[in-house]
Amino acid sequence: MSAPLLSATLIVRDEERNLRDCLGSVEGVADEVVVVDTGSTDGSVEIARELGARVVWHPWRSDFSEARNAALEVARGQWILYLDADERLRSVDRDAVSGRLRDASETAFRILLHPFAGATPFFEYRLWRADPEIRFRGVIHEQVVDAINRVAARDGRPVSEWGDLELDHLGYEGDQASKHRRNLPLLRRQLEADPNNIFNWNHLARVLIATGDPDGAEEALEEAVALARLEGSPSSYSSLAWGELVRLRHDRGADITSMLAEGKARWPENWLLVWIEGNILLDAGALEEAAACFERLLAVDVASLPEQGVAYDGRLFGSFAHSSLGLVLFRLGRYEETAEAFAAANRLEPDCSEHAAKQALAEARARAAP
Repeated sequence: MSAPLLSATLIVRDEERNLRDCLGSVEGVADEVVVVDTGSTDGSVEIARELGARVVWHPWRSDFSEARNAALEVARGQWILYLDADERLRSVDRDAVSGRLRDASETAFRILLHPFAGATPFFEYRLWRADPEIRFRGVIHEQVVDAINRVAARDGRPVSEWGDLELDHLGYEGDQASKHRRNLPLLRRQLEADPNNIFNWNHLARVLIATGDPDGAEEALEEAVALARLEGSPSSYSSLAWGELVRLRHDRGADITSMLAEGKARWPENWLLVWIEGNILLDAGALEEAAACFERLLAVDVASLPEQGVAYDGRLFGSFAHSSLGLVLFRLGRYEETAEAFAAANRLEPDCSEHAAKQALAEARARAAP
């Protein structure tokens, strides 16, 4: 028998809440699904088998790469799509996927990932030709990019972007306490082995904030920023860490003027920094300058954002920017424009009653104005 065209691979442990929807999203797109179970005590294995997946048991040794590679070892497809149980593949035409894979000259494709609900997507390496040289490394935030690029260079095949394939990641919804407890020692272990990984320093900071250690989070972000300053070409990962440190220090009442300016010089289109700057200017009463920041956000071509490799809360370019601009315009006494801004915010976020209330207030002020 010829090999299946596309294998979807994932690792699970106690994922019965997510697994049915995940596997349902790749049904009819993947020719086989390989599920590596690392010790589930719930109904994950039964659900996977019920939905036609090949289930392989592999003991959990606190190493995500080892578990992912176990799935790659048994996958039979000519192409590999890797995903997590808390991810969903958006609806896509099966024939279009098959046709492109059969005719592809590429080694791999970067597809769109929405990392949290309402996020703008970015391109991530998730689909590649099955090859024994392409394996994951790293105990956490395991990555396969270097291996893909080596094989691409070896074979003289490119890596392309495939914008019609999109994944939604739902893993940041709900209580994250158990994940934080699992990830914290793994992150520390990985950083001992690879202390120059900016992304992992940034993730460590997020975990420490969530577990009530803002001082430790600030120290982790300082490590990331120190590494960012050594980069020859500023990366998307370092821009994330920089923005998080600016935001953390601002929230803690520190003077971030110089760091904000340095970050803007490195990443003129880091939209988180533009958002933070706008709010700082608003608080300081520099209303025209604040308005310019929010207008910049509203003018962003959101469709071009995946090229930056950074995910943003999509509301930065919509309801948040409209609402903040409305507040600026209200303080400037431009009430009709204020009402328009809050009406736009209300259209984008109709469940937020605050937008409608502020729109009504602005309209009343406009009617009363001489």
